[in-house]
Amino acid sequence: MLIPILYQDEDLIVVNKPAGLPTHPDEEGEGGFDVVSLLRQQLGLKYLGIHHRLDREVSGVLVFAARKEANAGLARAFEGRLVEKEYRAIVQGRPSHQAGVINVALAPAGPGLWKVAGPGDKSSKPALTHYRVEQAGPADAYSLLRLKLETGRTHQLRLHLAHIGCPIIGDPLYGNLQNSPASTRERRPAHPGAIDRTKNTATTAPFPHLLLHAARLAFAHPVTNKPVSFEAPLPPLFKEAQAGKPLPGLELAVRLAGSSVSRLKASDRSGLADLLELAAARRNPFSQDPAQTTTAYRLVNGAGDGLPGITLDRYAETLVLNCYDPQLEPGHPALALVVEEIGRIWPDWSVYGKFRPRQASNLAQTGETVAPELPLRGKDRPEVTGLENGLSYLIRPGDGLSPGLFLDMREIRTRLAPLVKDKSVLNCFAFTGAFGLVAAQHGASRAINLDAGQRALDWAKQNYQLNGLAPDDYDFVTGDVFDWLSRFTRRGQQFEVVILDPPSFSTVKKTRWSAEKDYGELAALAAKSVAPGGLLIACTNHAGLPRRNFRQMVTGALDATGRPFEILGHYHEPELDFPRPVGIEGYLKVLFLRLG
Repeated sequence: MLIPILYQDEDLIVVNKPAGLPTHPDEEGEGGFDVVSLLRQQLGLKYLGIHHRLDREVSGVLVFAARKEANAGLARAFEGRLVEKEYRAIVQGRPSHQAGVINVALAPAGPGLWKVAGPGDKSSKPALTHYRVEQAGPADAYSLLRLKLETGRTHQLRLHLAHIGCPIIGDPLYGNLQNSPASTRERRPAHPGAIDRTKNTATTAPFPHLLLHAARLAFAHPVTNKPVSFEAPLPPLFKEAQAGKPLPGLELAVRLAGSSVSRLKASDRSGLADLLELAAARRNPFSQDPAQTTTAYRLVNGAGDGLPGITLDRYAETLVLNCYDPQLEPGHPALALVVEEIGRIWPDWSVYGKFRPRQASNLAQTGETVAPELPLRGKDRPEVTGLENGLSYLIRPGDGLSPGLFLDMREIRTRLAPLVKDKSVLNCFAFTGAFGLVAAQHGASRAINLDAGQRALDWAKQNYQLNGLAPDDYDFVTGDVFDWLSRFTRRGQQFEVVILDPPSFSTVKKTRWSAEKDYGELAALAAKSVAPGGLLIACTNHAGLPRRNFRQMVTGALDATGRPFEILGHYHEPELDFPRPVGIEGYLKVLFLRLG
């Protein structure tokens, strides 16, 4: 994964921050997949000074101090408002004036939120924004604004533009605020931080991404004191707006919200292209990395990219289109349009289709061809090699519903890697052995892959061989996980890392198991095989099991065993290539626990 660098000397590092990555580790200190952590790894840095931040969904210029000697000067520049900050935003409608100043105080409104300050609000902070209409779209459906900040309050631009009736398109937090000065003063939300959604005078389109870009920073160099200026190229959609072109993707995202791409018509071709290209641009940290250490990731994530009903996964030069709407069957004109447009953007890649029934548990009874062996487009590639963090995985894109690698687990595998050196690892529900491969590659003393399917374990052995490892047959165990966990307990055999990644539903010896009801029992059984001080990694991708409930099931089961534990982290699917609509909880839930 590559963070694009705009400028670097011994004192400064200036990057073009990708949308979809946070600037720094979260409040709990969990890092590794933020700009700061990735940049340190990319450049081999031990030190990186943070002096300003951009929201996760904001792209553009971001500057860091490369050494402590540059810190003081950079801090003075930002704290003294000596930095010119220029943004571009695509907003709904058009301001009543071609240019102006928004001088409206802001105040905290609960965790992570701000609001327009009311009269006498003792917590209010002055906030000043200059704006100019750079280009208006056809019929003033949108405007591209050039913005300059004199102050740097949290969410200042988002609140100020909503306040004047031109919310930034794709802003889920402030797009529905009351916008007239009178209403923001007189109509208070029901509770601090709430958004008043009654009688809205302006509503931002339910667009999947926030259209705000940090275009330019200018300041005096903290060591040489010479003026410096840095610009980040405009993203593709902003370039179209700069030319005053229609943005059909905006309208299409509105129309598809809450439905499916099965509603696509031939006239939607250009809007579909907008949304696909915007999704592809979000994944630039993968595709534009010259090292190409990761060629397996998600390109389109349904509603999170404005295209509900489908996902599109990349495995090297092969794409897998997953269709979740039962109307999107072979021969449907909307599906043909999607496949054709994918082929235009990625002309040399094959496209395979997976037509997923509403209930995967009834797959055997449907009698439908849900995973055609041959591609929908392009040449047949029965086997390809996908890369993830430099490791090779054998992918069979036409072989069943799963091509062989669960892409949403990439960050979990990355977190596992530094924890396994000289440790014994038990990988339950191993499938094609991805966790076991990571463990073996990163120095585990032993990694046992346990799965009920012999074919999956043979596939896992091939993954080992692809990476220059000689698989030991004794490390690939075929059988029922529950039986084997009981057997390990009877033997007194324990492991320093135990990984649980079961299916959401399964039938074991005519007994139906579901994560929603039975995960606690599984966690309690697995805990008996975890050595004192060892790790239990509990995973589920069951969307119907809320994050809080999953945590309570696992921790409650451990409490019942009397086994002390410490939660090291609670994780979800990657934000960069698995974006989701605001307010929708991630389906993937993973707990890292250290057991006493």
